[in-house]
Amino acid sequence: MLLLLAGATANLAVAKITCTNKYIRVLTNTRNSGSFLLKSSNQITQKKTINGNGKITGKITDKSTTRPIPGVTITVPDLKVSTSTDENGQYLLKGLPNGQYLIQVSMVGYASETKVVDLGNTYAVDFKLSASNYELSDVVVTALGNTTTRKRATIPIIVVTNKMIREGVANTAIDLVASQPGVNATTEGAGTTKPQINGLGFDRVLTLMDGLPQQDFQWGDDHGILIDPYAIHSAEVIRGPASLQYGASAEAGVISFKSAPLPQNGTVVGSVLTEYHTNNGYLGTSLNIAGNHNGFVWAFQASGEAAHSYSNPKDGYVWGTAWNQVNGRLVLGINKGWGYSRLTLSALHRRIELPDGNRDSTGRFMFDFPQNGKIYPTRSDFLSYNANIASDKILGEYQAWWQNSVNVGKGKIGFDIGFARSVHHDIDSGTVGASNLLLGDIPFNLKYQVAGERSGLKLTTGINGLYEFHRNGDAPPAPYVPDYAIPNYTDFEIGGYAIVEKNFKDLTLSGGLRFDRTDFVGDPMSLNGDGHIVLPGTPGSAVQFTSFNNKYSGLSGSIGASYHLPDNNYVKLNVSKSYRAPAINELTSNGLNIGSNLVNLGNIHLKAEQGYQVDLAYGYDSKNISVEADGFYNHISNFIFANRTDSLSDGFPIYQYLSTNTAIIQGVSGFLNIHPAAAKWLEIDNGFTYIYSRIPNETDSTKHLPYIPAPHLNSEVKFRFNDGHNSVFKESYIKFGLQHDWAQNNVYSAFYTELPSAQYTIFNAGIGTNVVNTKTGKTICAIYVNCTNLTNVAYTDHLNLAQYFLAYNGTPATVTQQNQGIYNMGRNISFKLIFPFGSNTNKTVSAE
Repeated sequence: MLLLLAGATANLAVAKITCTNKYIRVLTNTRNSGSFLLKSSNQITQKKTINGNGKITGKITDKSTTRPIPGVTITVPDLKVSTSTDENGQYLLKGLPNGQYLIQVSMVGYASETKVVDLGNTYAVDFKLSASNYELSDVVVTALGNTTTRKRATIPIIVVTNKMIREGVANTAIDLVASQPGVNATTEGAGTTKPQINGLGFDRVLTLMDGLPQQDFQWGDDHGILIDPYAIHSAEVIRGPASLQYGASAEAGVISFKSAPLPQNGTVVGSVLTEYHTNNGYLGTSLNIAGNHNGFVWAFQASGEAAHSYSNPKDGYVWGTAWNQVNGRLVLGINKGWGYSRLTLSALHRRIELPDGNRDSTGRFMFDFPQNGKIYPTRSDFLSYNANIASDKILGEYQAWWQNSVNVGKGKIGFDIGFARSVHHDIDSGTVGASNLLLGDIPFNLKYQVAGERSGLKLTTGINGLYEFHRNGDAPPAPYVPDYAIPNYTDFEIGGYAIVEKNFKDLTLSGGLRFDRTDFVGDPMSLNGDGHIVLPGTPGSAVQFTSFNNKYSGLSGSIGASYHLPDNNYVKLNVSKSYRAPAINELTSNGLNIGSNLVNLGNIHLKAEQGYQVDLAYGYDSKNISVEADGFYNHISNFIFANRTDSLSDGFPIYQYLSTNTAIIQGVSGFLNIHPAAAKWLEIDNGFTYIYSRIPNETDSTKHLPYIPAPHLNSEVKFRFNDGHNSVFKESYIKFGLQHDWAQNNVYSAFYTELPSAQYTIFNAGIGTNVVNTKTGKTICAIYVNCTNLTNVAYTDHLNLAQYFLAYNGTPATVTQQNQGIYNMGRNISFKLIFPFGSNTNKTVSAE
């Protein structure tokens, strides 16, 4: 380490300089101003001036050319604030809380850099960036609770950047991450995607939006996660049990979505986005605007989306796949020296159609009931954006989320509390709901974090949980028959945890314990012959739900390590124990799931799941190649799933929830990114997933867990064009990709619960560029054009549950072959335009 003393005054009394692998800190006891310039081997320069408070400033240059780099993004992830460098490579962040924070510097075409600084006084931190096509080399992650980097995290974490989101194609929030290694999506039609991690989904995967748990009937497979994709700036995926930090709902992992960082003090920034898809006529528009005035921060986002029925070469237009959505989101907060406080308010309304596969004997789609004298939908029906046919849904998600962080000594206390209202109506006609579910959630989180300055030791401890209450809405009037799938209930979940992390030069150790408690209380319900609620014991009534009071408790734990080996190699090992209480549908379901076309029966005697998982990862990250392979072995006792029986109810199959003594899931996933330093115009990205499951001591038809994704490979080749000095086009590229899914024959085939799936390959292509003002360098517009399923292949993804939807003249039929059900979307071309505006639009839109 080379240390240069600069600008010291004669009044300087005593100075102490401390250097560790994670940060550089300068302390002094003089009352007068002193300045130090420190240069280190990682080409990060840090200078401290004693006067001032809560500022970071500096200059960012190209390491090889020493020229300043405009448009570089500087972010403090813990505070969710950011700025960008001007045309001279200078940046300034001010009005920040005191304390130690990790800052990240990122820019397209350069390797990311991170640094931990103490904001107790003014700092000047200069960065010299190295050219690289691989932007994820040292990216910051926050989903684990402790802000760290992806390499130092002891369990595998996927980062989906804002650049990746902008350049991609998505109809839903889960679409943004579903192509990543180890991640999949379960669907029942357009707008119904639910995530899977390492072969597990629904209540085993926790989805967060800015830290707020999404409890919007997470157990249901007939609608998607109620998050607006246009509100998402970036995402992180924890692949593996995260019960330690987040509780029992994170048994398989966590998907943490994040909105855009707030801008630097004194600025207002925003963008307008518009998008169109050719296959389903998808129309999307979004407005984002945010500002910061002397520490008062605010952000507003509003969007609207609509789509008509999609098409594929096997089914033509698929009747019942239109949907539309509107969303509004407001953030208000303050940043002060003591910490920060923010309130987020959001409201989302979604209406979706659900296909049921009703056809005539020739395979032509039919209405369930004649409409306006018609039996078959016409072309105008298929192209209609009105999602209000029978078997559609009205969904609502209304949230308030208050987040706080207060500096206490050398640590921070965080307190978050919120309220969410989830609404789910299954519609019989244009306005009448047969099933009306009204769910309320009050999530809470109290956390204390402290980091040792010299020891590299971090402690995170706290309690979190939620109080949940559900009520069935009013029954529809005659002649409609109500449907009560779950009872009125309350659920109180609380857990306490402690996590310790120790950072050495090349080694990170992490471990902790957690204890959870879950209390379910359910109300009894009786129905008369018309299906309406009556008092228990009413003559002629039938018991729909019995009262229950189930209590569950469990211990979670984890211990892991990551180690940086010589020559850019690294390894990770993590051993964890997870716990999950049964979900309400698993305990109490008793009725038709209208969207999924099946009858579910719960089991009030189910026990909590207990999982034991080992994760081992190896990675290599150089200037030409980055690779990581993650293997896992997961042993779960009392594994709960829905088992199809040989019985029917009004033609619909009956599924009974049960548990196995043991379920074993194992697999490997990873990525290979080739980014030659000598060929900056080229990048090749590959992701692979293979997962295998088994239930010991079962027959051939029941020895595998249902709905394990098929092995698949995603590959993409991107060619970048050189930016001309005075060119109106910047950061232009063209890309070609493919997705190959192998056949999945390891299925739970009893009673046609699950069908084998055929292999398929689909090809994709895309182009993108930024249109800039050559005089000012400001971005006028970003343009992205993508084509998915380029050759219009007729295929069915293994987790597309709509492949099981088949009916003739309104009567459900058992699907015995994959080609009988509904196929995935065919060729689709998307067009996306983004118009940035505001006081820091000197950066290109694709700068991270």
